[in-house]
Amino acid sequence: MRIALVADPDLPTELAMRVARDLPGRLRKRLGPNFDCQVQAHTAPLAAEEQVDISAMLTAVRPHLPESGWDVAVFLTDLPRRQGLDAVSAEVSTSDRVALLSLPALGTFHLVDRTLEAVVNVVSQLVLPPTGGDHVPVIGRRMEGDVKPGQGVPDRYVIPGLRGRARLLAGMVRANRPWRLFTSLSRALAGVFATAAFGVINDTAWQLSIALDTWRQSLIMVLSILALAAWIIVDHELWERPDGRVHKARAHLYNTATLITITLGVLCLYAVLFVVLTGVGALVLVPAPLSETLNHRPGVTDYLALAWFLTSSAMVGGAFGSGLEDDGTVRKAAYGQRQRDRLAEQQNV
Repeated sequence: MRIALVADPDLPTELAMRVARDLPGRLRKRLGPNFDCQVQAHTAPLAAEEQVDISAMLTAVRPHLPESGWDVAVFLTDLPRRQGLDAVSAEVSTSDRVALLSLPALGTFHLVDRTLEAVVNVVSQLVLPPTGGDHVPVIGRRMEGDVKPGQGVPDRYVIPGLRGRARLLAGMVRANRPWRLFTSLSRALAGVFATAAFGVINDTAWQLSIALDTWRQSLIMVLSILALAAWIIVDHELWERPDGRVHKARAHLYNTATLITITLGVLCLYAVLFVVLTGVGALVLVPAPLSETLNHRPGVTDYLALAWFLTSSAMVGGAFGSGLEDDGTVRKAAYGQRQRDRLAEQQNV
């Protein structure tokens, strides 16, 4: 049997490549030792609309399927799909012999194992006669309705309730890879380090860092992180506004994912900068000049307080630097914008 895994670019493609290596062995365990299959993984933008029909998706990506033919196709997308407020994890069309997996619904942790198990489950449903079961491990519960499994209409599986919505949101943030955001903001990084470098040699910053108590330092830290995150979102127009194309619930979901992604990215930047400034301060600022300014011999807490204050202050410089950043760089961290960019690319092909 020839199985085609077709995945969106970036994370879905990486998962498809890893799943393709282990899938034959897992299918033999599930379907029997005599089950033989060849698995090929391919990259193609699968969809640009949240509720696109699985048959329409098959038509759109058919040129990307193996020229030698295929028996079963599984699509892996990072596009969130919902039925009402419930997260849709999978759709299985036995008539088309295709299945669609929405990776955000699988959550954040153990994503490779969950994706592999989900692919095994949907392939098993496409290969074996329908059993009529309403619950499938990993991909959740089949939507109730008048249509029975295997009657030609795609079976839709959801992870209902708050658990499903939380997993969907976490999966969207995971797909955005927030820890990579700060490495792509080169101009923001330049502003951050320039501001921090000035503070290291400024005796006023030394005095302020010691004078501020813990709760003030904490408040400054929170405000600086939120300020930089808000500046990035506003300046690069990442905030979704509901209109005829983007419904209110969808805009709320995308905005929440974008806000969490940007905030986590800024937190990563903050943590890295704090560690760097702590090391630089300990290396460059010898005790003698600090003692004259602080009127006491500096200890470990003094160096940590200085690094803490300078890191928070440097976030302001990062905000100015991020304003000079290319929009395309930042858009990769915004879910709705990334999907629109893929749609534009697909329409231009």
